[in-house]
Amino acid sequence: MTGLEVTYVIILAACILASGLFSGSETALVSVPRERVEQLGEDDRRTRRLKSLLDEPEAMLSTLLVANNFVNILAASVATVLFVDLLGSQWGPWIATVAVTAVVLVVGEITPKSLATRFPERFSLAVAPTIWRLEHILRPIAHVFVAIARGLFRLFRVGAGKDHRSVTDEDIRALASIGERSGGIESAEREIIHSLFELAELSVRDVMTPRVDIYSLESPVSIDDVRRAVGETPHSRYPVIKEDMDHVIGVLYVKDLLAMPSEPTTSDIHRVLRDPVYVPESKSVLDLLLEMRANRLAFAVVTDEHGGVDGIVTITDLLSELVGELQDEYDDDEPPIVTLGAGRWIVDGRLSVEELSEVIGAELPAGEYTTVGGLVLDRTGRVPAVGDTAVIDGIHIEVTRMARNRVDRVVVSREKG
Repeated sequence: MTGLEVTYVIILAACILASGLFSGSETALVSVPRERVEQLGEDDRRTRRLKSLLDEPEAMLSTLLVANNFVNILAASVATVLFVDLLGSQWGPWIATVAVTAVVLVVGEITPKSLATRFPERFSLAVAPTIWRLEHILRPIAHVFVAIARGLFRLFRVGAGKDHRSVTDEDIRALASIGERSGGIESAEREIIHSLFELAELSVRDVMTPRVDIYSLESPVSIDDVRRAVGETPHSRYPVIKEDMDHVIGVLYVKDLLAMPSEPTTSDIHRVLRDPVYVPESKSVLDLLLEMRANRLAFAVVTDEHGGVDGIVTITDLLSELVGELQDEYDDDEPPIVTLGAGRWIVDGRLSVEELSEVIGAELPAGEYTTVGGLVLDRTGRVPAVGDTAVIDGIHIEVTRMARNRVDRVVVSREKG
């Protein structure tokens, strides 16, 4: 091999390596998360160069494409001359084309782009100073191509120079799942991230305590009424009503009574009642959570489209949707649904009709209710008693336990057939 041919080989190798550098740089710089780059600070020179490149993505991409095409064309030309010298004009061009294509694909495209995809941040930081200098050298040429591209954008009425990238809910959920699998975040953290998006889709009606399950105090309220309520329920806040639930005159916070120096009288109790806050049942859980947090609220009355009271909701109800059911020493450990055998279940009356339908594999009718207890109440037309049964399309729902006027437990069974 002559000295000239050795020079051709060196030039060819340099072009292929440069092609790999430019291809990998393009992939890394396009895929590196901008949010992560912003967290790196300004102390490191490589970081400053990287931010400068990302601030002008069109110029950066134009520089890389011009440089990459130049070295690829140069590599093909040098390879053709080299192989013609070595093998003659009949086979030289063909072998040069096949050889250069194969080498450029492996060394100049697939390998560097795979590395850049796996390690975009490290790759970007490593090449940023070199690409930054190259961009300044090729800036006049790059600007010509950027101007042409922007002219085409205007011609076809495509917004130029604007970042149209958007991150969807599904993107973030997918990233959270990937983070959990890779060990970057815990399973509970991934569930909270997923729950955040579900909160925006849930309405207050989906999480509220329905009207039939509300424990209220009727005006005038005595201290004995309060003691009885605290003894029978785990609650610390009670709506105070006049005649019926559609007339809520205030909300009693038990802690307000504890601050009194002596046993409160009926007038004392009514004096510390807080004004009820009303929210529509259609309001999203996320919006209400943010509103209650901003206004330091813990309790709200839920109204339907006609202004009637449909239920109540507490900050605990909302947080339970985010982090899972919150239990304290007063909550029982009974699961909401227990399978007794083929086609028979013990069910909590507060379980939603939708959840029960999924468990038993049958569609229960919808109506002006959301819970199983509400369904039984609707079918019986009165406050049911233990032993009452509602039959719906071959599905028997028998009341087995009541809590005051609320259906606490039922046994659900399906007819065989």
